[in-house]
Amino acid sequence: MSDFANVDLASLPRPSLRAVFVACGYKAFRADQLFRWLHVQMVRDLDAMTDLPKQLREALATAQLLPRLNVVFAPISKIDGSQKLVLACADDHVIESVVMPMDGGRTTQCLSSQVGCKMGCGFCATALVPVRRDLSAAEIVEQVAIACRLRTAEGHARGGVSGGEQGPLAARPQNLVFMGMGEPLDNFVAVVDAISILTDPKGYGFSPRRITVSTVGLAKRVPALVAAHPHVNLAWSLTATTDDVRDVLMPINRGVPISRMVDALRALPPSTHRKITFEYALLRDVNDSDDDARRLAEMALVVGAHINAIPFNVWPGAPYERPSRSRVRAFADVAARCGASISLRESKGQDIGAACGQLAGEHAAAVPGDA
Repeated sequence: MSDFANVDLASLPRPSLRAVFVACGYKAFRADQLFRWLHVQMVRDLDAMTDLPKQLREALATAQLLPRLNVVFAPISKIDGSQKLVLACADDHVIESVVMPMDGGRTTQCLSSQVGCKMGCGFCATALVPVRRDLSAAEIVEQVAIACRLRTAEGHARGGVSGGEQGPLAARPQNLVFMGMGEPLDNFVAVVDAISILTDPKGYGFSPRRITVSTVGLAKRVPALVAAHPHVNLAWSLTATTDDVRDVLMPINRGVPISRMVDALRALPPSTHRKITFEYALLRDVNDSDDDARRLAEMALVVGAHINAIPFNVWPGAPYERPSRSRVRAFADVAARCGASISLRESKGQDIGAACGQLAGEHAAAVPGDA
């Protein structure tokens, strides 16, 4: 390699970036400088990277454009303060990310890994997005950068202090969850590289324990994810306790039945740091019976997983309904009596169409329902 032509610099983890710089005839420390500009200072203008020689900046200009997701719309929930970031990619496709305030003053950001999703889950609005493509690692990481910049600007507007040496990183969220648009393990390489960038101590510096990757059940790729990032948390979007029901709700189950995913999770090397969660969307009269609760509890106990039971978040045209509050509580009680660790989780941002299953790359807010 003699130059940086068409290299996606912002998608490269730091070791890979250093290798590219050396192959192009530059010292490896120059890659570290660029990495800091991109992922600590979050600068996207090469001319502003003043400690890089002019000749190097000119060479870097031949690389792929540095990521610029444009904020199209950023509504804030009046219920819980969550903010949905509707972001336009360079090709004008739209993705969404959600920044959610949590207990104790912490913040969690939900990241998208694809435009749309190929998995076709019947209870998820993302499945309706007609355009489907993978996001680059740079586009995934840029969602965090935008949240940092917005939160920094809000802090300045309130008269807060600047981030000093950390720059916008001082306003980064505490937790990241790959639970937005797309199936993370269907975009495996980009997601692994994005996590490498986000956990790099010379970059964003996230602890792997603060990152959760969700999957509908791509069992073959779970061991590879754990091999690349042993301590990230795993979440399985389960949402049914029998193959007959899950085949209808989640087409992936026809190729990867429940038992195969359970076996894959049980076979993972032990880790005192990694948490496994079952994400279970409760659908009225579909998967919310006492028998479902018992089967779910049994699976969770076998795997050593915690259950997040999430009442279905209704979106316009959804083919399913949300169970009554009493049914939801009864479901959780049955699972708990079986010995399972279970939490009832109300999704954030329901009034702005930012809740679990509602992300569809649209501006309009969905209206939640209950009975």
